[in-house]
Amino acid sequence: MLAFEKRILLEYYPENSSAFANAAARLEAGEPLAYIVGEQYFYGERYKLNSDCLIPRPDTECIVERLTGLLPKGARFADFCTGSGCIAISTLCHTEGTTALAVDISVGALAMARENAALNRVADRIEFLQADLLSPEFDPGCRFDAVVSNPPYIRSGVIPTLDVSVRDHEPLRALDGGDDGMIFYRMLICRFDDFVVEGGVMLLEIGYDQREQIERLCANAGLTVNIERDYGGNDRAAIVTRK
Repeated sequence: MLAFEKRILLEYYPENSSAFANAAARLEAGEPLAYIVGEQYFYGERYKLNSDCLIPRPDTECIVERLTGLLPKGARFADFCTGSGCIAISTLCHTEGTTALAVDISVGALAMARENAALNRVADRIEFLQADLLSPEFDPGCRFDAVVSNPPYIRSGVIPTLDVSVRDHEPLRALDGGDDGMIFYRMLICRFDDFVVEGGVMLLEIGYDQREQIERLCANAGLTVNIERDYGGNDRAAIVTRK
């Protein structure tokens, strides 16, 4: 166990307690620290976690940073595949008068997102919807000034090669984007006009190697896309608009 990880565990459990010993054993077995302590900080906010939610990662903070700069005062936006709710909730925390709809297929993830909205004092500005985004019948009920999504985008064949901390502990349904990793992007870009108002924007988190595929999808749909890099220099944010 690294000194840093031990120091974090000591913030939650007395060093000589059975709870500390159990937490340390879980950590040694490859379970992520965020799941052991049940929370993670993201964009300055604190998020409770369970095994139904992906762990919020620093790479995703650039999505929130970009979205907060795009939304006009009083905008309504949707967060598809919301998970813990970190993108929607942090965006609400850092914008004025905005409201959001957070959508996920997982009941457990939505329960955590609701708790996080209350924890970060934006529960009165966000609604939640349990739905399968890939269903042809999916209808969020209106169009939005912006749609943001960090969907599953890892290729199915890559899943078995992931680090044990991800493969064996994070929800695979939130990672697996189909044979080519693009199943959610195809749906979102194809249905852009169903979800986004005139003059609005779709902001997608993408994998570091998906630029060309995203650009091709948008070109075929008659949409414009601008792809920006994250803090590590990798392609991360696809900003999609009408031409």
